[in-house]
Amino acid sequence: MHDVNCYLCASSKKSLLFLQAGHDPYLDQVSSDLHAVERGWYICDACGFVFRSPALSSDEIAQLYANYEQHIFRTTTPDAYFDRIISIPDADSENTAKTLWLQETLQQQKEQQGGRSTENFPRTILDVGCGGGTLLHTIGNHFPQAALYGVELNTPYAELAARRVQATVLNTEYKSGLFDKRFDLILFTKVLEHIPEPLTILREMAQDLSDDGLLFVEVPDISDLYSLPPDHGRFQIPHIHYYSENTLTTLLNRAGMDVVISRSIYKIASQKRSYLQILAKTSKNRIDIENLTSNEIVSLRKRIQTHMMGS
Repeated sequence: MHDVNCYLCASSKKSLLFLQAGHDPYLDQVSSDLHAVERGWYICDACGFVFRSPALSSDEIAQLYANYEQHIFRTTTPDAYFDRIISIPDADSENTAKTLWLQETLQQQKEQQGGRSTENFPRTILDVGCGGGTLLHTIGNHFPQAALYGVELNTPYAELAARRVQATVLNTEYKSGLFDKRFDLILFTKVLEHIPEPLTILREMAQDLSDDGLLFVEVPDISDLYSLPPDHGRFQIPHIHYYSENTLTTLLNRAGMDVVISRSIYKIASQKRSYLQILAKTSKNRIDIENLTSNEIVSLRKRIQTHMMGS
């Protein structure tokens, strides 16, 4: 494990919010010696981003998920897990709740853009980090016109999703162009908080969106920090960052996207967990200066100079 600075602004100035408490079973997948390491959650004094430090190294993260994969269905069978999730009554189902919100919001967005119906939109849906495919299953029931795709790195989950959902599912790491198509809707739920370099994958997703496509991001809401105890599972080692609406918006902007709508859902079900959900689209005007090549910078300079001379 190693100490880290703020990912969002690179500042080394941070204040301790609290120390993680209790037994963290995920550390056993890496090394039991790590239980002796004091693990804190910090807030950046410069920009307000919340993150853990110290964090696992890249090798330790790879080891964690390699060992975790072997124990995914240790206490149940894949089909029993799938059937249990999709059998949750709609009133209690997180998957149904977010799908209905997406359905309503997409309809509103289309109406605002000229009264078009969502009857044939979205045409293509990609779930990045689709797990066992339970969300894709629910999404498919509510958007029957859409072709479904999924990407999942954990083999047991990917195999389950491919078998139980009418979708094209790949067992690999996500990158843009993986399916050689662009998507009207990309789902990215309960994944971003696990990723050490979130800007990289968000930029990849921006490239995979269709011209009027939308990215749906769901992460734990920062309100968990003052509503859950320090030994809660949300604060265990797989979670690296905690997002607020402001910090996630900043990250999406840097990835070349604009927020369309966002909402926070507080204290869901018996576990009292909260979520932040954001729909974003690719920006038509924002220029990702951080990621330009030297030739693109020259082209940009000439474009700006030409514009200013003609104003």
